[in-house]
This record gives sequence, C-alpha cells and structure tokens, in this order.
Amino acid sequence: MGNLSTHFDSSEFACSCCGKTVKMSDLLIDRLEKMHKLMAAKAIYINSGYRCNNNPWGSPTDAHRRGMAADIRVQRKDGSYYTSEDIAEAAERVGFKGIGMMEDLSGINPPACHVDTRGDEPYIYDWWHGDESRHIDWTKDSGHTFIRGTVFDGEKPATQKNSVKVTLEFDDHQYSGLLEEM
Repeated sequence: MGNLSTHFDSSEFACSCCGKTVKMSDLLIDRLEKMHKLMAAKAIYINSGYRCNNNPWGSPTDAHRRGMAADIRVQRKDGSYYTSEDIAEAAERVGFKGIGMMEDLSGINPPACHVDTRGDEPYIYDWWHGDESRHIDWTKDSGHTFIRGTVFDGEKPATQKNSVKVTLEFDDHQYSGLLEEM
C-alpha cells in the first residue's frame, strides 16, 4: 500500500543519486494504476522515477526531472515478467503518449518500459514512441502503435466451472445436488 495510490508510494520514485522525492504527476500515478489493473499485475516496479539535475541519467529536458515519467517493469501474478512490448501496449492503451521499450539485450534484467505523460502535461514534445535498446525513435506522423491486440490477464473473464443439477433416485429416496467440473 502506498501514499500516492493503492499500489504506489513516493519512496519508489526517489532519485537514484540523492534520494530526493518530488510530487509525482497525478496523471502518471493514475495511468500506472490503470496499467496495474489491466495487466492484473502482481507488481509494477519503478526502476527510475524522479531524477534530480545532478542525476547522470537522462537529459536536462528529461520528463523524469519534471516528475512526469517512470521506467517500469511489470510482474505477473506467477512471478514472471511481461515483455517490453506487452508493457508498451498496455501503456498506450491507458493513454500514455511517451513510451519507450527498454530491454536488456543480454537477458539478465527483466524487460522494462519508459512511460510519461507528455501530450497531456506540458513537455517539449507531445508524443514519442521508441525502442531505447535498439536506438529507434518513431515520429508522431509515422502512425506507429504498440497495439497488437493482446488480451491481458486483467481482461480475461473469471473462469466459470460447468455444473449440472443431478437427481438420483434409489428405492424410496431421492438425492439431488450440483455436479461441478473440477
């Protein structure tokens, strides 16, 4: 339980070089919560949230410096991790316009994704899609999308068991009940 929302605490977004925290964008937190629900995540881990001006990661115009970005990885209930493509798709579906896949090409670290609220909050560019691992940037007019039609765990209906009412008669006794599939 967090102090920002059900699943997020301000300490998760602290700067990695100095530990400073700032007020993170409410829209960022709201969309991360929507992703958590959509993906039926066990957890969304914040690899990087706020970055102070001395932080060696990012640039002077970095959305992280404004408290409107996070680099995340998403863990399924079974402990495995979603792919960066899955995270990017979910991010786009909940409204993020700044999305960058980040994958450790060595396979050591779980896949991750950059998300930010550009386009809905002031920033120098209103849209960006990228693959940071492969140094690919798509422009807004390219028509790029991460949407592939994935059905996430949070969208799957609860499994219903088939059942049938059964009545058995033996001699003068009648027994009835539900027979359910296991």
